[in-house]
Amino acid sequence: MGLTWRDVVHTVGGLGVPMEDVVLAGSVPLLAHGVLSEVGDIDLVARGAAWQSLSARGDVRAGDLGDHYVDLPGGVQAFSGWRGEPADAVLARSARIDGIHVASLADVVAYKRRLGRPKDLEHLAAIKRWADEMSDPVVTARREHTVLADRTAAGERLAPVLAALAPARPAVLTLPRGGVPVAAPIARALGCSLDVLVVRKLGLPSNPEYAFGAIGEGGEPLIDERIVAAADLLDSEVAAVVAAERRELTRRVALYRGDGPALSLYGRTAIVVDDGAATGSTAQASVAVARALGAADVIVAVGTAPPDVLAMLGRHADRAVAAMTPEPFLSVGQWYRDFAQVDDDEVLAILRDGN
Repeated sequence: MGLTWRDVVHTVGGLGVPMEDVVLAGSVPLLAHGVLSEVGDIDLVARGAAWQSLSARGDVRAGDLGDHYVDLPGGVQAFSGWRGEPADAVLARSARIDGIHVASLADVVAYKRRLGRPKDLEHLAAIKRWADEMSDPVVTARREHTVLADRTAAGERLAPVLAALAPARPAVLTLPRGGVPVAAPIARALGCSLDVLVVRKLGLPSNPEYAFGAIGEGGEPLIDERIVAAADLLDSEVAAVVAAERRELTRRVALYRGDGPALSLYGRTAIVVDDGAATGSTAQASVAVARALGAADVIVAVGTAPPDVLAMLGRHADRAVAAMTPEPFLSVGQWYRDFAQVDDDEVLAILRDGN
């Protein structure tokens, strides 16, 4: 009989080492996220005082890729690093579940692909099924929905799903300002940098919330001529809106990116993150801008959205994922316990930490 997650928590907790210096690896993260119902053993990576303590309890052997390991009672194998990476690097991408660090599913996917054993191929298929289910708007709409604590909590819920997708050459792009705290855990789980995608909707003069196009940094305006014609807009009115939004876009790019290089997405998977999508218009515009910047694939990840809006975004992007898709849906803010405004200082601090 295999080990359940409860068994793992009990066993690891009984090792008597600092939990901040231990991260679960191998197949155990799949158990922690509910991809598997049981595992046969426990692989963990330890550093510092934890490794010193654990390595003194058995015969230390050299691993294939420069790390060391020791076999312990209870089906535990403790490693000084993981597949050639130091423990610090694995911990940096990890998430906490029930007080224990668990390796990113992106690391698990890479590990399983490298080994390619029959068990690993089965696990990769299970990860794909789990990720598909977790990003299905119909399935997620049926779940019980509890209010998210804050934007960081939304990102922590999204991170394992996006990591399980193992996107090629990921670039995590956040829509400032509310999307920035959501995006930080996602970038950490994927082990990639965090950047902003500055997008401005081009709204009708009579109804600015109704967009006839969008503009992003370094590109020409993306205009829906059908809406322009239906609204009977003059060329001068379109030009005035574009000029005003271009000025604001330039100001925001200078604020958030400073003297950094212009955003380039050629050949990359753009993961566009926001705290929510009530109508999806901003996220939809962001997809168009990301493609115009050369993205090979675009994934939209939002904290919360109505099921029909998430499905719509999935038709425009290559995939759309939400931490929750509740109904009835009145506003993004109703699904966060803390939905305080994110100011520019917080945005800049998170961007610095993420890079």
